[in-house]
Amino acid sequence: FWSENFIRPDVHTIWVNVDEPEEQRGTSRVNENEVEVVKTVLQYIKNSKGFDSYFNHWNNIKNEEKRLQEQEIGIISFYGQQVKIMQDVRRYAQKELELPIRLRTVDKFQGMERNIIIVSTVRSNKLIKGGRIEINSDIGFARAPERLNVALSRARRLLIVGGNLIFFENFRDKNGKTLYKNVINNIRKDGIIIDNYKYLSHFK
Repeated sequence: FWSENFIRPDVHTIWVNVDEPEEQRGTSRVNENEVEVVKTVLQYIKNSKGFDSYFNHWNNIKNEEKRLQEQEIGIISFYGQQVKIMQDVRRYAQKELELPIRLRTVDKFQGMERNIIIVSTVRSNKLIKGGRIEINSDIGFARAPERLNVALSRARRLLIVGGNLIFFENFRDKNGKTLYKNVINNIRKDGIIIDNYKYLSHFK
């Protein structure tokens, strides 16, 4: 399926840059702007040319569980609180867009795959703290290679990542190794980088 300036049938990986601060909620983290990005991405997917044909193709599968697995869109995040605040997006997608959604943390999505996966990374180089925005260098759970591997390998056909591009591209672990740079370089080469999530405003 196809959507102008966003989804192309020959592209299977997209990174939407969300250069906005994260916020601490208890021991977890959230990023409200990424929640809006996920909602907008779902709207784009639903309204893409050819999507209905793609979606209805799976209706030929008689096994209901198998059919649902093919049609479901997976939404995953490193943080439980982010998943919690995305419940409204899930309900909106199911009710208004008539899209089946599987919403889980990265850890709880392990062992599962879906044709379309949207990842909300949450972490940012800016942190809202005490009503102020501070510089942040902590990437949290995203520093674990196994979580990275799960998050980015769940999609069979289309992976869309929402996150602070520069923060992830420049992050180095304690040994000085860049965990995400190769991934992002591959997306630059073979996928699509949306430099500013605000460009995705067609359905606002």
